[in-house]
Amino acid sequence: MTDETDDRLLALEARVAALEAQIAAPTPRVDGSGLFTYGGQARLGGYEWSWEVARSPEWLMEQPSAQLATVLAAAGHPARFEILKLLVTGPRPIAELQAELGLASPGQLYHHLKTLTAAGLVDQPERGVYRVPPRAVFPVLALAAAAVDVLHQS
Repeated sequence: MTDETDDRLLALEARVAALEAQIAAPTPRVDGSGLFTYGGQARLGGYEWSWEVARSPEWLMEQPSAQLATVLAAAGHPARFEILKLLVTGPRPIAELQAELGLASPGQLYHHLKTLTAAGLVDQPERGVYRVPPRAVFPVLALAAAAVDVLHQS
């Protein structure tokens, strides 16, 4: 395949994954607690994203804390969040990640990637290449937005 074909295939995969995530998302339960929504449009790394999620605050608070904490802890480490910031713009080979992060050894990078992968924030579409999967792009952006909002309110 050519680079152009690869790029088009990746863009198509991203669009399909975003649509599948919207279809698979739990239907928000209508209750007295209201509705929390987030979404938008973004252009990152040559890809275009469109996303909208709506959840009942009550439903969100009923989710298992341990599972939520796994995702938050994985994203909460400074080195891992830096990896997410790089990968949210598109897939990168391990050597490029290592160079951009200024790491002398790939061992520490693999450790962080394993944690991010276990939390569902990163996947490996091909050998030696990592990315934020399309279904996680907007949630990663939402984590960054929430952190910025908390910082600017204090």
